Amino acid sequence: MPKLISSLLVCLLVLAQPCLGADPTKFCKCTCGQNSTIIEMTKFALSHLPHASQPIDTDTLMPSVCMNCTRLLCGIAEPDLCDGAAVDEEIVPLCFQRDSLQDQLIVNGFLLLVIGLLAWTAMRDRVKPLVDRVWNQYGLGYTQPN
Repeated sequence: MPKLISSLLVCLLVLAQPCLGADPTKFCKCTCGQNSTIIEMTKFALSHLPHASQPIDTDTLMPSVCMNCTRLLCGIAEPDLCDGAAVDEEIVPLCFQRDSLQDQLIVNGFLLLVIGLLAWTAMRDRVKPLVDRVWNQYGLGYTQPN
Protein backbone atom coordinates (compact mmCIF):
# COMPACT_ATOMS: atom_id res chain seq x y z
CA MET A 1 0.00 0.00 0.00
CA PRO A 2 2.74 2.58 0.82
CA LYS A 3 4.43 1.79 -2.52
CA LEU A 4 1.18 2.53 -4.35
CA ILE A 5 0.76 5.86 -2.59
CA SER A 6 4.36 6.90 -3.23
CA SER A 7 4.05 5.86 -6.90
CA LEU A 8 0.89 7.91 -7.30
CA LEU A 9 2.56 10.90 -5.66
CA VAL A 10 5.56 10.68 -7.99
CA CYS A 11 3.24 10.44 -11.03
CA LEU A 12 1.26 13.44 -9.83
CA LEU A 13 4.40 15.52 -9.38
CA VAL A 14 5.74 14.53 -12.81
CA LEU A 15 2.44 15.41 -14.49
CA ALA A 16 2.14 18.69 -12.59
CA GLN A 17 5.68 19.79 -13.48
CA PRO A 18 4.74 21.79 -16.63
CA CYS A 19 2.01 23.65 -14.73
CA LEU A 20 4.28 24.50 -11.81
CA GLY A 21 6.82 26.29 -13.98
CA ALA A 22 4.29 28.90 -15.13
CA ASP A 23 5.57 32.35 -15.93
CA PRO A 24 5.87 34.33 -12.67
CA THR A 25 4.54 37.87 -12.38
CA LYS A 26 7.00 40.59 -13.30
CA PHE A 27 7.23 44.00 -11.64
CA CYS A 28 8.77 47.35 -12.53
CA LYS A 29 10.48 49.25 -9.74
CA CYS A 30 10.72 52.97 -10.45
CA THR A 31 13.22 54.90 -8.33
CA CYS A 32 13.89 58.64 -8.23
CA GLY A 33 16.20 59.75 -5.45
CA GLN A 34 14.80 58.36 -2.18
CA ASN A 35 11.34 57.78 -3.67
CA SER A 36 10.37 54.49 -5.28
CA THR A 37 7.26 52.65 -6.38
CA ILE A 38 6.58 49.15 -7.66
CA ILE A 39 4.23 48.54 -10.59
CA GLU A 40 2.80 45.13 -11.41
CA MET A 41 3.45 44.43 -15.09
CA THR A 42 0.18 42.75 -16.04
CA LYS A 43 -2.27 44.20 -18.56
CA PHE A 44 -4.99 44.47 -15.94
CA ALA A 45 -2.76 46.26 -13.41
CA LEU A 46 -1.34 48.62 -16.02
CA SER A 47 -4.82 49.59 -17.21
CA HIS A 48 -5.97 50.33 -13.62
CA LEU A 49 -3.13 52.43 -12.19
CA PRO A 50 -4.50 54.70 -9.45
CA HIS A 51 -2.10 57.66 -9.89
CA ALA A 52 -1.57 57.54 -13.68
CA SER A 53 -1.41 60.93 -15.40
CA GLN A 54 -2.93 59.41 -18.56
CA PRO A 55 -4.43 56.02 -19.42
CA ILE A 56 -2.00 53.37 -20.65
CA ASP A 57 -3.00 51.62 -23.87
CA THR A 58 -2.18 47.99 -23.08
CA ASP A 59 -2.57 47.00 -26.76
CA THR A 60 0.62 48.92 -27.65
CA LEU A 61 2.81 47.21 -25.07
CA MET A 62 5.85 45.25 -26.19
CA PRO A 63 5.60 41.42 -26.11
CA SER A 64 8.56 41.17 -23.72
CA VAL A 65 7.18 42.43 -20.41
CA CYS A 66 10.44 43.91 -19.14
CA MET A 67 10.86 46.02 -22.27
CA ASN A 68 7.84 48.03 -21.08
CA CYS A 69 9.57 48.99 -17.83
CA THR A 70 10.85 52.38 -18.99
CA ARG A 71 11.25 55.90 -17.65
CA LEU A 72 8.20 56.88 -19.66
CA LEU A 73 6.05 54.21 -17.98
CA CYS A 74 7.33 55.26 -14.55
CA GLY A 75 6.57 58.92 -15.31
CA ILE A 76 3.03 58.12 -16.46
CA ALA A 77 2.26 55.63 -13.68
CA GLU A 78 3.59 57.79 -10.85
CA PRO A 79 3.82 61.46 -11.93
CA ASP A 80 4.80 62.69 -8.44
CA LEU A 81 7.69 60.23 -8.09
CA CYS A 82 10.45 62.85 -8.40
CA ASP A 83 8.81 65.48 -6.14
CA GLY A 84 11.41 66.63 -3.63
CA ALA A 85 14.30 65.00 -5.51
CA ALA A 86 17.32 66.90 -6.81
CA VAL A 87 17.07 68.33 -10.32
CA ASP A 88 19.84 66.15 -11.75
CA GLU A 89 18.36 62.90 -10.45
CA GLU A 90 16.41 60.90 -12.97
CA ILE A 91 14.01 57.99 -12.85
CA VAL A 92 15.70 54.58 -12.76
CA PRO A 93 13.44 51.71 -13.90
CA LEU A 94 14.25 48.13 -12.86
CA CYS A 95 12.32 45.05 -14.00
CA PHE A 96 12.25 42.03 -11.69
CA GLN A 97 10.13 38.97 -11.01
CA ARG A 98 8.98 37.19 -7.91
CA ASP A 99 9.69 33.52 -7.33
CA SER A 100 7.73 31.15 -9.50
CA LEU A 101 4.99 28.90 -8.13
CA GLN A 102 7.34 25.94 -8.45
CA ASP A 103 9.95 27.58 -6.20
CA GLN A 104 7.31 28.48 -3.63
CA LEU A 105 5.93 24.92 -3.60
CA ILE A 106 9.39 23.41 -3.13
CA VAL A 107 10.25 25.73 -0.24
CA ASN A 108 6.84 25.33 1.43
CA GLY A 109 6.96 21.55 0.97
CA PHE A 110 10.39 21.40 2.59
CA LEU A 111 9.23 23.54 5.51
CA LEU A 112 6.11 21.40 5.95
CA LEU A 113 8.23 18.24 5.93
CA VAL A 114 10.67 19.60 8.52
CA ILE A 115 7.88 20.86 10.78
CA GLY A 116 6.07 17.52 10.46
CA LEU A 117 9.19 15.57 11.38
CA LEU A 118 9.85 17.82 14.36
CA ALA A 119 6.23 17.46 15.51
CA TRP A 120 6.41 13.67 15.13
CA THR A 121 9.65 13.59 17.14
CA ALA A 122 8.11 15.70 19.89
CA MET A 123 4.88 13.69 20.11
CA ARG A 124 6.06 10.19 19.10
CA ASP A 125 5.98 8.72 22.60
CA ARG A 126 2.38 9.88 23.16
CA VAL A 127 1.01 9.02 19.71
CA LYS A 128 2.76 5.72 18.95
CA PRO A 129 0.77 3.59 21.47
CA LEU A 130 -2.49 4.99 20.04
CA VAL A 131 -1.41 4.27 16.46
CA ASP A 132 -0.28 0.73 17.39
CA ARG A 133 -3.60 0.04 19.10
CA VAL A 134 -5.60 1.19 16.05
CA TRP A 135 -3.40 -0.81 13.65
CA ASN A 136 -3.72 -3.95 15.77
CA GLN A 137 -7.48 -3.47 16.12
CA TYR A 138 -7.91 -3.65 12.33
CA GLY A 139 -5.31 -6.39 11.85
CA LEU A 140 -2.80 -4.08 10.18
CA GLY A 141 -0.18 -4.33 12.90
CA TYR A 142 3.07 -6.16 12.51
CA THR A 143 3.75 -9.45 14.24
CA GLN A 144 7.03 -10.59 15.70
CA PRO A 145 8.72 -13.39 13.71
CA ASN A 146 9.31 -16.65 15.62
